[in-house]
Amino acid sequence: MSMFKVVFGVLILIVFSVIQANAIDQSICYSGANVVIHPNGSLKSCDLKDDFPFGEIKCKSRNRASFYDNGQLETCVLAQWTTISDQECKEFGPISFYPDGKFRSCVKKD
Repeated sequence: MSMFKVVFGVLILIVFSVIQANAIDQSICYSGANVVIHPNGSLKSCDLKDDFPFGEIKCKSRNRASFYDNGQLETCVLAQWTTISDQECKEFGPISFYPDGKFRSCVKKD
């Protein structure tokens, strides 16, 4: 086997491992929940079985979360109040993001 084939094979394995590691799968979903999948196989939406940390925030369990096909969080219900992009967001209120992961909106904390 040529060195090129070995190196190429290893690179393919690494790429697929990285993609798999960054993918959010159905294991975060509440058992029996309506799970929606994007055409590319990534999770689109479901009801969360547990509070789910995603970057700077924590999404509340037993509430719907939705994701873009690139794996970024689209929207969820906050499990706790949080401050993001200088905005104080209310606990148990919805929060949303753009496909690139940048903050879009939330319910302001009282």
